[in-house]
Amino acid sequence: MTMRFIYHHRTAGRGAEGNHIASLVRALEAAGHPVTLVSPPGVDPLKTAGGVPLDKGATKPAGIQGLWQWVSCHCPQIVFEMLELGYNLYVLFRLPPVLRRDRSAVYYERYAFFLFAGVLLAKWCGRPVILEVNEVTGIERARGLIMGWLARWSERKVFARADKIVTVSSFLQQQVLQRGGRQGGVYVLPNAVDPKRFGVNGSGRAIRRQLALDGSTVVGFVGWFDRWDRLELLVEAVRDLRQTHPELRLLLVGDGPVTRELRAKIQREQLADAAILTGPIPRDEIPAYIDAMDICVLPDSNPFGSPLVLFEFMAMAKAVIAPDLPPIRDVVADGETGVIIPRGDVRLLREAIRTLTEDAPMRVRLGQQARRQVMERHTWEVNARCVAELAKEVTPGSDREER
Repeated sequence: MTMRFIYHHRTAGRGAEGNHIASLVRALEAAGHPVTLVSPPGVDPLKTAGGVPLDKGATKPAGIQGLWQWVSCHCPQIVFEMLELGYNLYVLFRLPPVLRRDRSAVYYERYAFFLFAGVLLAKWCGRPVILEVNEVTGIERARGLIMGWLARWSERKVFARADKIVTVSSFLQQQVLQRGGRQGGVYVLPNAVDPKRFGVNGSGRAIRRQLALDGSTVVGFVGWFDRWDRLELLVEAVRDLRQTHPELRLLLVGDGPVTRELRAKIQREQLADAAILTGPIPRDEIPAYIDAMDICVLPDSNPFGSPLVLFEFMAMAKAVIAPDLPPIRDVVADGETGVIIPRGDVRLLREAIRTLTEDAPMRVRLGQQARRQVMERHTWEVNARCVAELAKEVTPGSDREER
């Protein structure tokens, strides 16, 4: 059964969120489900997704995109939150014509703080609503939050009115249920990967030659270098292991706010000859860099998000070490599709890297099983199929026997 969607979001459409939006929209359309994408003025994630975070430092958006970036970077927090709240006025003018034009479409929205007009309008028009939740109030937000009371009020309003809610982690699922989500109506749908872009094809051989990594065991990380990634732990673990495993090399792909501190730490630890920081890398080149790695590590992460790069590591059949967090355990089975270690424990991180360095067959086994699981459960095609099934359940008159 063909479903139609109106997909509304309030993001810049350029980073991980843009990649998520564009990937799901394309997968829905590839499955025969037309999507009308409603974005902020000047934003089109179908064109800009993937530009950041990995090459964020090299990206200079122009026009209204540049204005949004300036606002995000330079506005006082209270002003920024007022603009987020004011976006509801734009929604009141932008959405009604779209809702009238496509009266059979399911309304799908990516939840954002202070955003409530879209869900309320869709319900007022009698449309089924599916809400995608990637964060909630009360957890760490990079920008902070001043008007928390208002964000919480808005959150409860939209959670209570959504027919179905999909969250990217079990942690968020529990949070949504505590904040007004309907029992039985909140689902976990982690992030995913495009197997056409991330596959085992030997593309890393050229990178290994280019970076003089042949003969080395390469431990790597890919992403936007933020404080919650705890990359200093990875540096310390490799520093210690190099004393007995001189073949170890560290490959850090990306850029971010802690890059300068990271470079300084590498110098202090006398790892300059063993560590490579690539700087910003275009998104299309990332698969080759992942393929150049033997062991892929997420030293830490936030407790609620579903890291896109985790699925990319697994899709490329890499042995993964990741922190013990609900979003990780939603995807990784310890000892079967990866290695899970306690957060912040540099000793156990070091031991996990040591084990995988010394046991190449184990690396291969974990990587192959990880890829198999991702191909079966965590592609954008699978996610699109799940969203379409939920849409059928909330659409009056849909024939569930077709499922």
